[in-house]
Amino acid sequence: MLNHIGITINNVSEIKNFYQDVLGLEIVKQFTINEDLSNQVFHINKETEVYIMQKDDLILELFINENPDFKSYNHICINVHSRSNLIKQAKNNNYTCIIIPRETFGLVFVKDSVGNIFEIKE
Repeated sequence: MLNHIGITINNVSEIKNFYQDVLGLEIVKQFTINEDLSNQVFHINKETEVYIMQKDDLILELFINENPDFKSYNHICINVHSRSNLIKQAKNNNYTCIIIPRETFGLVFVKDSVGNIFEIKE
């Protein structure tokens, strides 16, 4: 069920120093989340560099944010058999759903009652 865990780090040098050298993860992909998407999901108004790192079944999505007092991109991504059923269940129980239509595939995020963010993939 777990797809990946998204966390915020403050310094890109930590990718090599900790995530590669200590944990043994490898960089699988690097991209930039644009300001609009960053704001829609995380309420952070800035473009941000992201690294996908993996070792065996563990996948981490590392968001680089050099301001330690800033909000974070922390989230947990899970796979489900039916996103539409999960969205319906979440909405019926008054949980916040963020649905972002996109050309190739839409993004779905659900927040629990204290604001933890779960990305939902099918």
